[in-house]
Amino acid sequence: MKRKWLRAILLFLGLIALAIACCYGASYYVLEKPIEKFTKSKNPPMTLEESDLVGTWKADYGRLYDGGIDTLILKADGTFKQIYQNRSQDYAFETPWNEWWLERFPDGRVQVHLKGARYYLSGIREAEQEGVSPRLGVTGGDPRSYYDPFHPDRFDPVWSGRSSVHMVRELVLNVRVLPSGELVLAHMWPSSEWAWGDMQLFHRVETLAP
Repeated sequence: MKRKWLRAILLFLGLIALAIACCYGASYYVLEKPIEKFTKSKNPPMTLEESDLVGTWKADYGRLYDGGIDTLILKADGTFKQIYQNRSQDYAFETPWNEWWLERFPDGRVQVHLKGARYYLSGIREAEQEGVSPRLGVTGGDPRSYYDPFHPDRFDPVWSGRSSVHMVRELVLNVRVLPSGELVLAHMWPSSEWAWGDMQLFHRVETLAP
């Protein structure tokens, strides 16, 4: 009888170990592979122009937030539209055609600014705050009109100085080139403790005609 119980316990422990190994393997595939790929990414070429980003871009947050799909449509006239859909939560958001532009830095980094877009990587609730929250002690008026300086900024993992990025009622993305040559738009991190995964990248799925 004791041997049967011992076998059952060993079998149970073996199943737990197998489950942990599978989870580790899945996390390696989801996170480590894209991390390795992205850490070798480069700044876009100096010849990059706004026209090079025109098209439809998509990011899939499915592994984080049950199927959220974030879509950006960038047009050559300097306007864009963001469409976010999360069917599991019966949620959808769409901006009007707002302004977008590029910001270039002396070290070769390039960022794209999307006025009025939301940061859905941290979930719906935080995205709807749009980087704005009411200050303590403030009453009356629209509480969303007050910027809270203690509201967490986004961490830029690309800049060697590890800067934070203010994103108040806008979305800011890094423009990067992967080792494969693919041009991607990369999210800032919610915090410095995050690690790269493919869910943080917008991939172009369609090129629009000028």
